[in-house]
Amino acid sequence: MRTYLTVTLLTLAAQGCIDIREFEGTWAGDIVSEPAVRQGFTTEVRVEALQLENVDLEGLGARLTTSDGKFKDQPLTRVNKFSNDTIASLTFDGAPLRSYLMFAPLSGETVGGPAMMVISLFADDHTELRILRGNDLFGVFSLTRQEE
Repeated sequence: MRTYLTVTLLTLAAQGCIDIREFEGTWAGDIVSEPAVRQGFTTEVRVEALQLENVDLEGLGARLTTSDGKFKDQPLTRVNKFSNDTIASLTFDGAPLRSYLMFAPLSGETVGGPAMMVISLFADDHTELRILRGNDLFGVFSLTRQEE
């Protein structure tokens, strides 16, 4: 138990040294191909660009383009009060530094609601994007920083 507590405290201390503004820029990557976490996306789809700007603890600005055309330079809308709720510090495998809840309609689609997205920033300089909409769309994308 003591070892677990020590590791947890050291992890939190290390995370406190990371400036999340450093996540600004363009991110891209592939979908996780595991069928258990993929619905409505082919295994070939990828995020061509997730552009992050104005990243802070309260929120961020983002635009998304996917290779399948579901999102074409689509601005993402944040849930303003999300950062005030404990869910903003949502923790799961890999212990993200911060997660953001966003929404966006699918490009050119007039039927169905917007997709919900969770953008998670990790201390090892990678980002994950989860896209979901009802039971027809779900995907987890592992993203790396793109050189400007």
